[in-house]
Amino acid sequence: MRFDRRLSTVATVLLTLALALTGCGPAQKPAAEARPSAPEGASLTEAQLAVIDRAELVLTKKCMARHGHPYWVAPSMRADELRAPGYVLDDVGWARRHGYGGRIQQKALAAKRHDRNITYRAGLSEAEARAYVRALSGGPGTPLLTTPLPGGGKVRASNGGCEAEARKQLYGDPSVWFRADKIATNLTPLYVPRLLRDERFTKAQRLWAACMRRAGHSYPDPTAIRSALPRLTQGLDPDRAHTTEVRLAVAEATCARSTGFAETARRLEREHSAPVRARFARDIATRDRLQRAALTRAERLLGE
Repeated sequence: MRFDRRLSTVATVLLTLALALTGCGPAQKPAAEARPSAPEGASLTEAQLAVIDRAELVLTKKCMARHGHPYWVAPSMRADELRAPGYVLDDVGWARRHGYGGRIQQKALAAKRHDRNITYRAGLSEAEARAYVRALSGGPGTPLLTTPLPGGGKVRASNGGCEAEARKQLYGDPSVWFRADKIATNLTPLYVPRLLRDERFTKAQRLWAACMRRAGHSYPDPTAIRSALPRLTQGLDPDRAHTTEVRLAVAEATCARSTGFAETARRLEREHSAPVRARFARDIATRDRLQRAALTRAERLLGE
């Protein structure tokens, strides 16, 4: 799987998901529509990244088989399920279908609970489990990949076993990929705090909040809705919980469009991120180049 991405405050996390990773607009196209591979200089869509992820799992399965272990590749999520709601949702159609993605999250959690790899490992003896983990991700003494993050601190990851072998087949030199990916996907702490304080952003958010009040939902910002959702849906049956979620999500998306809040957020993200992205242009270019090469290899592998 791709390496995890992190941030600090709740508002910053949500804004990062919306602006830096998924955008506020419509869901990405399915992988089949995304081919051929992304052109030079273009960022990959979530659907294309999912193609790489699946190829990574397939390669891991082949490697595990060579070591005498079974490994199961779970079914892929639908293209419409790949996006996250983000800081502010402005896709009304997606909101009507999915709300804030509650059912999608439940589906993912259910898939994890029924993951055959987890149940298989749980049924192994202690010695067998150690051998399985060693083949999958490396055992004691496995080398670690380490790189400093732009906002401070370091991040580490194991570089052993079939998972590391699969990434190497897709991306090439593990240390080069790890450094470029971790830097390129952790730039938001360098500019998001300024964006959140930008008067143009706060003004647009106030307009959005006023629109929401007129629609019968009094929330100062989208993060307040996310915080309130567990309480609002607690004790409700799944259908009523989904209806509650959809009603709020549709209102949020409608107001985000009618007030221009989502477009303002996107424009300000481009403005505030530009100098940061210029500073780390080489790392971003390396990450994009390696991802495009990985997508080509992944498509070839899955097309066999």
